[in-house]
This record gives sequence, structure tokens and C-alpha cells, in this order.
Amino acid sequence: MDIYYIPTVFFTLFFVVDPLGLMPVFIMYLSGYSEARRKSIIIRSILISIAVSIFFIILGKYLLRFLGISTGSFLVAGGILLFIIAMEMLLGRPSRAKMRDVNECGQPEDDKDISVFPLAIPMLCGPGNIAALVMFSTQAGGDAVKLAVIVALSVTVFLLAMAAMFFSVGISSFLRATGISIIQKLMGLILSAMSVQFIRNGLMELGIFR
Repeated sequence: MDIYYIPTVFFTLFFVVDPLGLMPVFIMYLSGYSEARRKSIIIRSILISIAVSIFFIILGKYLLRFLGISTGSFLVAGGILLFIIAMEMLLGRPSRAKMRDVNECGQPEDDKDISVFPLAIPMLCGPGNIAALVMFSTQAGGDAVKLAVIVALSVTVFLLAMAAMFFSVGISSFLRATGISIIQKLMGLILSAMSVQFIRNGLMELGIFR
């Protein structure tokens, strides 16, 4: 296994999920709930995100094969999607896929379950995260060790996101808007470089250039 494989997978997934950038949204959606209810929502959203991720890690390549999509084509498409997400992070624009209906969030309702939508999908496990997972799983080529590494790293990222959700108020007050913005832009810069590399690898897979 390449020495850069694990950090590449981890940082790509971490930057795409972007738990630090989502902290203001976590605060907005989780405010007003009782402590027990808030913990239940957070844990449930993380478990759902992990389940969805494992599904795409294990079955992603078979889904692409069923649809007749080559690995190279998906690498190019996934790289473009990740590049768009990186540009949104760099320009300070909220992702439309993640922030949909955020302004419609009113007072919490006891019978309203927000753990599935919008917390788990599309905030934590959105299109960018799914695309990255399928890319890595198809690149693994059935290697059980690499697939296990991808699962472990994906779970680790979601556990970090869970910690960010639990301590969102404290972390936000410590970093403040400026600190979060700086970190998000650095993430976006690194993710943009990674996305270009994915596109390059995809074009090589397609035989467009060596």
C-alpha cells in the first residue's frame, strides 16, 4: 500500500464532510432541543451516515459496473464535483447541496426527526462524500485491506464530525467566524489540488494521456 494512501483518503473525506465549516449549521439545527434529544439526534445521524458510507464503499464498484460507468469516467466526474466543493470553500459560499432548506429551519418540533434529513443526508454524507467513497473503493479493486482502511477512515471522519456536533458551541466561540473561515479556505485549497489529481488519474485511466 502506498505510503500516501491513508492520508490521501482521510484528508479527502475530512475536507469533503467539512465538520468545522458545518458547525454554525449544527448549532442552528440542534438549538432548542433538550440535552437528551440532541444527543439522540447526533448519534442517530452519525450511525446513518456510517451505514450509507459503508454501503457505497462495498457496493459502489458494482453499482458503476451495473450502470456501465468506467472507473476513469467516475474519477473525472468525482474530481470535478470535489473541485466545485473546493471552490465553494475557497470563495466562502455555502454548498447548495448541504445548505438546502437551512433558512426554513424554525423552532424544533419534538416529532420532527432531523437526523436523517438534513443532518445525515446531505450535510454529513452528501454527494461529494459519496463520490469520494466510490472513487476510492473502485480504485481499491477488491483489495480487502484497502476497503477496510477506507471504512475505518470514513468512520473516523464521522466520529470527528460527531465530536464537532457535540462541542459545536464551544469550538465556534473559540475559533470564531474568522478562524473557521481561515481553516475552511485552507481545506478548500488542499481539496482543489486533490480533485485535480483525481481528474488526472481518471484521464489516464481512460487512456487520454499517459
